[in-house]
Amino acid sequence: MEKKIKSITVTQYDYIIKNINDEELDIQGHPHHFSEFDETGNLMKEVRYNRWGEFEEMVLYGYDPKGDLIRESYYSEENEPAAEKTYERDDAGRVVRSFKKYLDGSVDTTHYEYDDANRLTKKTTVTDEGEVEQTETFGWQDETIVEHEILDGDGEPVLEGEGPRVNPGQSRLTYNEKGQVTREEELNNEGEVYMTVDRTYLENGEADEVHVFIDGQGQTISRHYFLKHAYTFFE
Repeated sequence: MEKKIKSITVTQYDYIIKNINDEELDIQGHPHHFSEFDETGNLMKEVRYNRWGEFEEMVLYGYDPKGDLIRESYYSEENEPAAEKTYERDDAGRVVRSFKKYLDGSVDTTHYEYDDANRLTKKTTVTDEGEVEQTETFGWQDETIVEHEILDGDGEPVLEGEGPRVNPGQSRLTYNEKGQVTREEELNNEGEVYMTVDRTYLENGEADEVHVFIDGQGQTISRHYFLKHAYTFFE
């Protein structure tokens, strides 16, 4: 019988030049991510660390007897809750509303809309004063999201993430014989690879190492690091 995962610890190892006059590299490790599960496989806890290995945030998860997610508690400090999000579901188990309560007592409410195929099409978040804070829409083709737009309360697009802007589809994926992604390449608008991610897996299919190289392309410092996954299991 295959053992169930109890926790996953991800450590980031950075390649660092020892000194300005020496091209020899040193490897420095620090915490990157920690996940904890219950015996049914539900994610119970996530801890994220910044690029220097310092605590960044923690999320604790709660579930109803059916195993559906009903609560997320956010911590900006290890012992200091910053916000709590609860979910309201319909008889089919779909989330129809969520409520995010902050330390100052304010509450953001998100309404969820679905199409006839039960696919999420829209999320609208309003403040406790009734003002629209954000609208998120999804366009589907079969079971694949082909359009995704996020607008702020003024109807202006919200940009996600940082780094070089690329056109849709400018990525290349390489798979192994098991259908797992072993290499991911991101291209800039000139078709040049600016990020390469190489993945290896354990015999049971779980992630082992993830090697990342980001080419600064003369605009920022290039980075090279790898993530190592370590597992504990329920007996």
